[in-house]
Amino acid sequence: MNQAFDVENQDRKPRDSIPQSPQKIQNPPSQTQKLQNDLKANQKDNQKTNDQKIVEPKISFFKLFTYATKFDWILMTVGAIAAIVNGIALPLFALIFGQMTDSFGPTSTGDQIVDAAGTQSLYFLYIGLGTFFLSWVQMSCWMISGERQSITFRKEYFKAVLSQEVGWYDMINPNELASKIATECFQIQGAIGEKVPTYLMTVFMTLGGFAVGYARGWQMALVTTAALPVLTIGALAFSIVIQTSQKKIASSYETAGGLAEQGLNAVRTVKSLTGEEFELKNYKKGLIEAFKIACRYGFWAGAGLGLTFCTMFLDYALSFWYGSKLIGDGTTNQTLDRNYTQGDIFVVFFAIMIGGFSLGQMGPCVKSFAIGKQAAVKVFEVLERKPLIQLPPNPKRIDNLQGKIILDKVNFNYPAKADIPVHKNLTLTINPNQKTALVGESGCGKSTVMQLLLRFYDPQSGSISVDGVDVKELDYLWFRKNVGYVGQEPVLFATTIRENLKFGKEDATEEEMIAALKQANAWEFVKDLQNKLDTYVGNAGSQISGGQKQRICIARAILKNPQILLLDEATSALDRKNEAMIQQTLDEISKGRTTIVIAHRLSTIKNADRILVLEKGELVEEGNYDTLINAKGKFEALAKNQIQREQEDKQDLQGDSDEENPHKSMEQQAKRKSSANHAQVHHHSNSQPQSKRNSQQIDAPGINLEEKKEKKPLTKEELKKLKEEESGMMKRLYEINKPERIYFYLGALFALLNGTMFPLSGFVLGEFVEVLSKPWASDFREKADLLSLLFVFLAIGSQVFTTLQQYLFTRVGEGLTLRVRQDVYKKMLRMPAGWFDRPENNPGSLSARLSVDAHLINSLTSNVVSIQIQNFSALATGLISAFTNSWRVSLIALAVSPIMIIAGQLQAKFVQGFSESTDDAYKDSGMLIMESVTNIRTVASFANEKKVSQFYDEKLVKPYEIVVKKGNYSGVAFGFSQLAMFGVYAIIFICGAVFVRDNGVTIKEMFVSIFTILFAAFGAGNANQFMSDVGAAKNACKGLFKILDSEDEIQISEKRCSNLTSERVFGDIEFRNVSFKYPTRDAQVFENLSFKIQKGQKVAFVGPSGSGKSSVLQLLLRFYDNYEGEILVDGKDIRSYNLKEFRKSFGVVSQEPILFNGTIAENIRYSSEDVGQEEIREAARRANALTFIEANQFDNEQKQDAHTLGSGFDRKVGPKGSQISGGQKQRIAIARAIIKNPNVLLLDEATSALDHENEKIVQEALNSVMKGKTSLCVAHRISTIKDSDQIFVIESGKLVEQGTYDQLMSNKSYFYRLNAH
Repeated sequence: MNQAFDVENQDRKPRDSIPQSPQKIQNPPSQTQKLQNDLKANQKDNQKTNDQKIVEPKISFFKLFTYATKFDWILMTVGAIAAIVNGIALPLFALIFGQMTDSFGPTSTGDQIVDAAGTQSLYFLYIGLGTFFLSWVQMSCWMISGERQSITFRKEYFKAVLSQEVGWYDMINPNELASKIATECFQIQGAIGEKVPTYLMTVFMTLGGFAVGYARGWQMALVTTAALPVLTIGALAFSIVIQTSQKKIASSYETAGGLAEQGLNAVRTVKSLTGEEFELKNYKKGLIEAFKIACRYGFWAGAGLGLTFCTMFLDYALSFWYGSKLIGDGTTNQTLDRNYTQGDIFVVFFAIMIGGFSLGQMGPCVKSFAIGKQAAVKVFEVLERKPLIQLPPNPKRIDNLQGKIILDKVNFNYPAKADIPVHKNLTLTINPNQKTALVGESGCGKSTVMQLLLRFYDPQSGSISVDGVDVKELDYLWFRKNVGYVGQEPVLFATTIRENLKFGKEDATEEEMIAALKQANAWEFVKDLQNKLDTYVGNAGSQISGGQKQRICIARAILKNPQILLLDEATSALDRKNEAMIQQTLDEISKGRTTIVIAHRLSTIKNADRILVLEKGELVEEGNYDTLINAKGKFEALAKNQIQREQEDKQDLQGDSDEENPHKSMEQQAKRKSSANHAQVHHHSNSQPQSKRNSQQIDAPGINLEEKKEKKPLTKEELKKLKEEESGMMKRLYEINKPERIYFYLGALFALLNGTMFPLSGFVLGEFVEVLSKPWASDFREKADLLSLLFVFLAIGSQVFTTLQQYLFTRVGEGLTLRVRQDVYKKMLRMPAGWFDRPENNPGSLSARLSVDAHLINSLTSNVVSIQIQNFSALATGLISAFTNSWRVSLIALAVSPIMIIAGQLQAKFVQGFSESTDDAYKDSGMLIMESVTNIRTVASFANEKKVSQFYDEKLVKPYEIVVKKGNYSGVAFGFSQLAMFGVYAIIFICGAVFVRDNGVTIKEMFVSIFTILFAAFGAGNANQFMSDVGAAKNACKGLFKILDSEDEIQISEKRCSNLTSERVFGDIEFRNVSFKYPTRDAQVFENLSFKIQKGQKVAFVGPSGSGKSSVLQLLLRFYDNYEGEILVDGKDIRSYNLKEFRKSFGVVSQEPILFNGTIAENIRYSSEDVGQEEIREAARRANALTFIEANQFDNEQKQDAHTLGSGFDRKVGPKGSQISGGQKQRIAIARAIIKNPNVLLLDEATSALDHENEKIVQEALNSVMKGKTSLCVAHRISTIKDSDQIFVIESGKLVEQGTYDQLMSNKSYFYRLNAH
């Protein structure tokens, strides 16, 4: 469908300024000039915007909750209240601790100290139980709500994408959309999920802390708060830097991701062109750019975060210096109407410390919000965009649709080619219930008529009407449902045959489907498939042959039962026998309908009621076949050579037929027909890759999934193995990160130093307890000043260490992502073709792994490791300091530490387990997005946007079902970790008090020990909020390593033959008793197939559609090596050749040419980097492509800018070659094969997409290229193989006949009967 509707889609741009009025004009150029001026104005505005660096508008954070339901708001409200109360709970610690310091005064007895500690410990326990409940509520409510909304975002985003007009897709790279939707919705989920209650909790920890501080002593609190504006500068700087860097990195990764998805979509083309290294090189360019940006901004992000902690410690220095002054001067605490005590100072200090420290914890949340908002800008840009083609206010439907179509003075230019008209005052009439053919050379505007009729575009002027109603007034969705389309390139979706047929009629019964398949001559092979209608057809229908795909597409159109039928080279993918049958079927279903046929093969339109001949966008002739032939005009010129050739073929066949006994002939034909059909069915049930698990294990709509088995509990051995794999995973990541090892070691050093900051601050605070308790001491002022100065040193250290730690680990993490993406993509490109036949390895899922998974593991060696090293340092420093002062208190701390460890492990286990299943479910939906957007014209022509959206909704059922369980388990785990923390504090305090009473531990030693451990715990507690990221990262890492550990085709080749030869192939080919079946199928494709081809021969393979002809080429290209027997080239087993060097000797031109999203020159040159411009021009000339490249279609006089597609050989062909016609794509593909100068040519219907005139010229060029070379041609047309040295006839995987054309025709056997239709 893509190609059929892309024939004249040249240089398309946004159509914001396209006039929508259908009025007729007398001076089309002025209208064109107006459009051109409007486009230039728009482009100028865009450029101005870019110059001002206002790339995207800002949106409110609350807009992220657009799709929150009433239930979501209830969850978020309850969760928010819980987070707020939870946030206030921690500052209460300051009050408890302040009371404890006062009770630990020099005059207190041991028993009083123990009693006070017991009371305060109970308070800790009560707070811990409260935080357990509140943490569970806040986490579960927001996780459930966030994922629910994220799922809705995905649905609405996809619906919005599908609702855009076709022209919008011409402006973007559809290959990027699958990863774009996944990434952006994932980022929004990160902003509206558990990070929100974490942020609220930290905000109210801050507010609660300052409230407690001011309530206990406003003078000191006021001085402490004076530094707060400075404290926020770091967080603000951190947020701005992160937002800017994420935007630029995401843009660079999107480009690289689009290249990767393009390569994976065309992996067989890449392999045949030995372009793996070329694709990897292009992919690396985008990755390196993103790497540089990330490293550059990593430094500034670290500086911003360091500034936050620097100002915090400076605040501590100021607070305690001023507090000591208040105590030393005997200042009255006006709130409590007494002098300041050390308890007041510590309550205010701890309250302000908790509030200030919470600001630092906001950083990751602010980062997630910034990233989510940035993603939302892009999402809402699509969600809020109004398609340029919309339903009119009162859309009309025609009660009794007949199909009289009138184009009245239509002028149409594709938006970006405003100076090159496609249609010029085109006026034509298509009568209802008649068959009308559109004929003309490639690029004359035939397919554009169909696109305008289906309202993919609107003309600049003139009108198009159906039964007297302007199409702009019609309900185009209703209209498209009443129009059937069968295109030149059949498009199927990666689901079952049943679901593909339902695109034609959603409520079709099985009986109706079977009847349609029978009419399309498709039931013969479908009925013998393992799962019949429920057979999974693979990505883009890759698991069945081209002819089978076309017949299913025809059945789909038949099932639709439309009044208007559009046929664009509908039988081009079929062999002669099936073409004749299907053409007869199409003729029959065309009766009583308005049928528009676009044809290059004029024999298919002889019975057309009217033929309209177009030339350069104008109607130059019309009439029936005989009238136009007799007119000796344009049509007669197009038809002359083709008619003569077809008549010669017919006369040959007729003459031979007359010599036969007619009764015998009929009997043999009937027998042969039955045999051929049986062979065809047998072959197609076995010859193409087909997963046995299709109907059980593939989440395809319409398939019963109840047969999926639940996961069994792991055995002890399996658990042990799993732990070993997990422990080895980090070692392997470090090995991949080896080039960044120096940065890792330096980063680890600064992380260790940074980790000491908080425990050391605890040590200083412990010293302050003793100093503040003795204001009468002679050295009171001196000691207080010294301790305050130590806080200044800690502030400077935090700034330096945090900045360098962040920068160095950013470089380490981004280096890992860069290398893993390179390695995994390289591995994917090297995997055997059979690996891509598996449904789980579709291009959408694989590109999602590269985009999302490879980025997730970044944190394992950067963010997570950095925090772990910092936490280790904090804990080690705290314990050393604690042991130095009181080994008893330290032992208690060590004894209770397993509680904290268990809490962390529980959280990681639950979150990791559920993130795995959710991630897999989301990846499965990526395939559907990719297929839908790359085949949008098929989706739009069937008006099936709603059905595709329903398919997508079904793909999201799985994550929706587990969201409640996931949220609750994660909430309980998080709550337990909070409870464990307060419980540990309670135990340490009561035990410490006992040691003071019974074991002679001083107050100073106790508080130094408690403070250092407490502050170490604060530092270690920061890691909790990253647990979900760790779980997803580990699962992503396992999946990527599984790919990297798979055997690729290079490894398989080297394993089978250690001494590979790199000799160039000359072309002697022999198959010896070759038996073959596709890896995912049980039945044989070939059984003892044997034949010989001599160097320099032109050999043709013919047989029924799907008989295995293309499988010969795939085996020869070594896409599959799992065959029995021998395949020899130049007398050597092909497995003994170096695979890459071997494929370099082959030039391949396939039936459905695949071009890459680049310039024409880049596509012709492709991986042949040593090729110059003159060689490219010569290859284009020999392929009959030079003229349209340098002159006709692509002569662009517009001023080039960011939106211009270019001209000449610098012309961009668009995704999948969508900006040029099918014939032009084929000629560029032929030029690409010519430039390789191969010794062996593999041509699979290489001229099928060309009109007769170009076919003849290109066939002559191919014949010239084939001289002296071995050529293997898979062909349906007799004319292309008449001069073959040998013709091999294959049926049911066996060679049933061989010889020259004349020999085979005189035999009147298989070959003769195959073509006698």
